[in-house]
Amino acid sequence: MNISIFSPGIVPPLHYGGTERVIHWLINELTAQGNKVYFFGPEGSYVPSAEKVFYLDFPEENINAHPIDFRCLIPGDTDIVHIHCATNLDYGYPVLKTVHGYPFFKEGNFGKREQFDQSYSFVSDAHRRECGRPENPYVHNGIDLTEYIYSEDKDDYLLFLGKVDWVFKGLPLAVQIANETKQNLIIAGDFLDPSFYEKGLKGILNDRIRYVGPVGGRVKAQLLSRAKALIFPTVWPEPFGLVAAEAMASGTPIITTTKGAMPEVIQQGVTGFTCVTFDEMKEAVKLVEQIKPEACRRHVEKYFTSRRMAINYQRLYRQIIRRHKMEKGLAALPRGRPLPGQEIDKETCLGQF
Repeated sequence: MNISIFSPGIVPPLHYGGTERVIHWLINELTAQGNKVYFFGPEGSYVPSAEKVFYLDFPEENINAHPIDFRCLIPGDTDIVHIHCATNLDYGYPVLKTVHGYPFFKEGNFGKREQFDQSYSFVSDAHRRECGRPENPYVHNGIDLTEYIYSEDKDDYLLFLGKVDWVFKGLPLAVQIANETKQNLIIAGDFLDPSFYEKGLKGILNDRIRYVGPVGGRVKAQLLSRAKALIFPTVWPEPFGLVAAEAMASGTPIITTTKGAMPEVIQQGVTGFTCVTFDEMKEAVKLVEQIKPEACRRHVEKYFTSRRMAINYQRLYRQIIRRHKMEKGLAALPRGRPLPGQEIDKETCLGQF
């Protein structure tokens, strides 16, 4: 297939950017499996496996509300356009619009059914349900295992990794759990607000709770592989939780909540613990040594690799292309004319992805 892929951010990202990392891995796998990829995205992206790269100018407005119109640049041999954000444009090709978060989040509302049409896909079952589209497809994210270090030898610390001052990720809960269970905690990540270190973080650091700054590459991989557990007390309906898959690939168990997709990603009692209460999270800290690193790794190898993700997206692409062709064929028929071949089940041909 020839696939035109649009990314809203630089691919691959320097430190953080789960969506952009997923797009990077997806492109690499699609091309490795014999597909041709045309890439559309911001300057600074480096996509050597793409057949052609189109750098676009990005306005300061919310890209989900003000989509970039690159339709005149799409190569004519494109089979499908895969856009990794929200858009209301008609591309003239079969199109898949994958949202990796909640593009219409506003005042506690994560999304409404009417904001998404049938061409959208999501990154978990919980994600599509939260957005009011339980009948739409979803494809779990997958990671490139070669970027992670698997280790069965662990050091004596819990790890919090992510946007440090983004309240949804639950850093205050992580700190409270570490304090009450007398655990060492390493905090890694950057800030939405550059002043947060002085205003909020500096005051909670001590001999047991350390901040190591933004991390990426091998430093990040080492931190994940040596942690006794990743503590991920997310407090919002997590669309997927990529850091959990990264930790498990490193042989590191997860202590998290039951919010959003976490019960889909974590195998309870095997790769970590999904907890309802604060006391359950404290108890989970005592139990993490029962989790076998090899079970964590096998879980990711089976369900959350970039190869599996690319295979699943290709299945979805083929379904969308078939549906697009069928819809064009139906539109070309005179009104009232029966479908050619009465033995064909229209609902099967045009049904859900």
